[in-house]
This record gives sequence, C-alpha cells and structure tokens, in this order.
Amino acid sequence: MELVEIAVTTGTRARAGEKRRRRRRRSKRGGGEATNAVEAVGNHSSLQTGKQILQNMATCGEDNDVPDLVSDNDSEADCKDEDVWEDDYSDGMQDEEFCPLHGSVTCLFCSDKAQSVEELLYHCSKHHNFNIVDVCRSGGVDCISYIKMINYVRQKHLGPETLLMYISQGGTAWSGQEYMAATDPEDLMLQLDIESAINARPNKSCQNPNISNTSHGSGGTGDGYAESDAIHALICRIHQVEAERDILREELNRALQQIEKLKIAGQEMMLRSSDNPDSSNSTVKSSLDQSLNEEDGYFASYTHHDIHMTMLKDKVRTESYRDFMLKNPQLFEGKTVLDVGCGTGILSMFAVKAGARQVVAVDQSNIIYQAMDIARENNMHEKITFVKGRLEDVVLPFQKFDIIISEWMGYFLLFEAMLDSVLWARDRYLNSDGCVYPDHFSMKVVGISDQDLRKSKLGFWDDVYGFKMSCMKTSVSDEVNVRLVKEEQVVTEPAVIKDLNVMQCTVADLDFISEFSLKCLSDAEITAVVGYFDTDFNQSCSERVSFSTGPQATPTHWEQAVMMLPSPITVHAGAIINCKMIYRKHPKDSRGIIITLHIDKHKLKYTLS
Repeated sequence: MELVEIAVTTGTRARAGEKRRRRRRRSKRGGGEATNAVEAVGNHSSLQTGKQILQNMATCGEDNDVPDLVSDNDSEADCKDEDVWEDDYSDGMQDEEFCPLHGSVTCLFCSDKAQSVEELLYHCSKHHNFNIVDVCRSGGVDCISYIKMINYVRQKHLGPETLLMYISQGGTAWSGQEYMAATDPEDLMLQLDIESAINARPNKSCQNPNISNTSHGSGGTGDGYAESDAIHALICRIHQVEAERDILREELNRALQQIEKLKIAGQEMMLRSSDNPDSSNSTVKSSLDQSLNEEDGYFASYTHHDIHMTMLKDKVRTESYRDFMLKNPQLFEGKTVLDVGCGTGILSMFAVKAGARQVVAVDQSNIIYQAMDIARENNMHEKITFVKGRLEDVVLPFQKFDIIISEWMGYFLLFEAMLDSVLWARDRYLNSDGCVYPDHFSMKVVGISDQDLRKSKLGFWDDVYGFKMSCMKTSVSDEVNVRLVKEEQVVTEPAVIKDLNVMQCTVADLDFISEFSLKCLSDAEITAVVGYFDTDFNQSCSERVSFSTGPQATPTHWEQAVMMLPSPITVHAGAIINCKMIYRKHPKDSRGIIITLHIDKHKLKYTLS
C-alpha cells in the first residue's frame, strides 16, 4: 500500500508540467514510453506493475529493453531548444509551484473561505498563527502524510494546537489507510504539492498573495524535482521505509525474547526460593530493593486492580465527578483538560463526554497502560493523550490548560499528600481564567461514643490467653484507625478545623494548627474523635455538586479517621469541649501525617502512614 500511495503522489507532483513535457518530447521518443510509465504509476492500476515501472526507470540505461527518458540522438536536439525549454518551464514553475489552484477553499480551522490555496495559507498563518508549510517541514510530513492529515483535519475539526501536537507525535493519528479517501473530493488543499513547497523558496506560503513580490523574478529554473530525480527519490524512500520496518521488527523480537527470559528467570527464582529459603533471602531482597528504586511503594500500590475497583464502585465518589462534568458541559466544551493521577482514565472519559476538546492524562503508576486500552476500547483515544511519569518530571503536549481535574483525596483528606502535585500543576499549567476541580474542601471532626470499638482495640490486651499485654495499648491508641462510624455513635456537633480553597491555598497551608470546640448533643462518654471531609464543585458551576465522607452520609471508600482516646471523657448535653489540633506531614513518610490533639487537658499524638 505504501508504494501505491507514493505512486499517487508521483502523479500529483508531475501533473503541473506534464502537458508541456509531453508535447515537447512525444515526437522525439517514438511513443512516449516514459510518459506512459508515469501515467501507469499515477493511475496506480497495479501495485506490481507500478513498482516494476519505477524500478526500470530508475535503472534506465542498464536495461536495453527499457527506452531512455532522453535518447542519445535526442540530446543534441534538446540542447538547441534548452533556452526556450528552461524559460518556458521556469515560467510555468513560477506560476504553478506555489498554490496554482484557484477557487473557493475553506479554512482548516474555521469557517472562513479563501479564493485560492495560497490565500488560505496566508490566512492560516495570519489568523491562526499556523504556517502549514513550515510546520510540515519541521514535522517531516511527506506528501502522503499531508493528504491524510488534511482529510483527518476535515473530519475531526481539529484546532491548530491539537494538530501541531499530533504532528509532533509523528502523525500516527491519521496513519490509517481510510484517511487517503478524500473527505471532500473538491478540496483544493489536497492538490497542494507539499514536498515541493517545503523544498522551494522559504516563507512564500505565508506572504500576502495580494502584495506582489518581485524579489525572485521569473527567469529562474524553478525548485521542483526533475521527473527522473523524483522517481529515484521515491524508490530510495521505499527502501528506507522497508529498512526502518525491518529494524522495528528486530527490536520487537528482541523485546519479546527479553520478556521470555525475564519470565523464565522469575520462575527459576521462585523455585530456588521454595527449595532453599535461606539462600534466596539476599536475592529476593535485592530484587525488592531494585523494584522500590524504580517505583516507590505508593505508586506500585496503584498498579493493583483491586484498589481501582474499590474506587470505581464508590458511587458517591464516581457519580459526583460524573454529575459535575455532565451537568456543567459549558465548562468543558472545546476546552483542554489536565487529569492529574488519572488511574483507569474514568475522569478523562467523563471530560470527553462533557465536550472537552483534548484531555491529557498523567499517572506514574503502570495502570496507565490499561487506561490507554480502556480509552481505545471506548473510541476516545484520539481525544485523550496519556503521559506516564511523575507530573513534575514529564513534558506535556500543551503549555496551558483550561481545567485541571483530579481525585487526589486521601484518608482525612490530606493523607497521601497528592494535593502537593495538584497545586504544582495549578501554578505551572493552569490558564489565568481556568479552574481546578474539586475547588473547595472542609475538614471536620466529631466526638463519638463506641465502647465496642474501645474493647476490641484496647481491652483485648488486658487478657491475651491469660497474659497481660497492656504495653501494646499505647501503640494501638497512637495509630489513626480508618473505619466506618455509625451515625448513631456521634455525640457532638461537627466542628470545622480547616477550609481549603484549592484555587488559593499553598503547600504551606497543608500544615496547620486549628482551635475548635465540640458541643455535646447528649450525656455520653466520648471514646474517640473522628475526622472526615466534605467536597464541593462550586466555581463557575451552573449546577453545583457536593458530597461528604462523614458518618451521617452514605459510606465511601474513604470511611472516617478514628482517633481513640486512652480513657473515655464523660460529658453532658450542651457541654462545650475546647480542643486544639496540630496537623503536620510525617517527617519520615512523605505521604503520611502526624496529628497532635489537645482535648480535656490531654495531649495525644496520632500517626497515619
């Protein structure tokens, strides 16, 4: 198929001067075999015939059965007419080399129409800051890729930024053969010889066609290919593509062999481990250390499918994001979106469904490879670009985005410290009039009374098979216990300890001290303080969406953060308990937190890591 496509382009390139050359040489060449050969290739009636003709013409002179393009007897006669020929040909090239096509042609990026291809090139350069010839030159776009690109743009209605991104990616978006079929058979842009334009005088394609340019004159010989040179170049290109294909095939085979070797090595290691556990410890430890160096435990945990199933099954979480996007399509229509920590890509697909022009999804976990397959399976792969790596390290295809979306929240909101990356993306990539969603959070605490939990977690150590292990109580009570709390166990009103506006806060704001009061609702014994958070999609939303992770709301996978008290606090209805909480990042665990709670003359310290 590559040869057929190249042959089609050969006919297009040769068409500008074909009539003059045919008229000049037909009487000399006794039948015009070379012309017929070019026409046969141009009509691409047979792949094998076209390839054989190209090869014969490239080796002309070595095969006596194939006539020369110019015979020895004709060369002298041609020389006599050389001046006339050169003047005539160069005049033709002056007229036809750039945009000889006149007629109504629609802009690639808007609905404006021009009266010629040259005028349209000028329009794209001036109004869309997109010089088609220069972009194709820098992107290595050949004539076949150019034809496919024009048809693709006509079908998909791309903007200049998206088209530039696709060209920088090698034009894989329009690599399919279906884009050789003209979207509009009368589209004059398909008849532009892009390779001649690339190799010709620089920047003419972006000059105003209504302003005369006399700097070049009309007596030159032109910069287009001679017919025989073009054929040789095409054959060389065929050989180059075939060589590149063979290299890629060899690399693929080597990769498959390496995968098989790794599989066998892993099996052998497991067998040695089971046969001789002691000798395998160092090998296993070395392998684990190497794995952790390549990808730390945090991102490795998100490679497992179970965690994504848990999050996707959380209807409160997933449906809130879905409703926010689909009920506020005006925020996404035609916009660029950055999805930070995309996981399976569910938020990216919601954004596309809401009308986003292009989504860039970033994740360091290997789950991103499944996300690529998921987007392709749902025919959204052309709208979503996946980038694997740490957000702060990767290069993204856009300099700025209209919207940043992310489901970054951890237990008690800030566990996992992923908000740091979202704020970095906000400062680096968000347009001045853009927004990060969700945009507002409230961190809250309540007092609960749960004697059963206290007995199961702390009372257990008083008698363990007849032995006392009370020293374990301190370690247990120092840990934040993530679990679901029943609404009827709540014995105080909620208190807000921190409001976060994601559009305004900084990383420094994520370490804080909060003084608050808990108002008791009934006579009870407070056995623990429970933390949770509420989430809001507010800014510029015609329909706002919110959800809570508190005990009074539908349970979520975040559950609640339970901080047990070493001894219950007896309270009465209406009583006010003054408290203070110091919330800090863990100094030895970059994604953990340390909470210091002052309550009823007690100073308690908890870790969540």
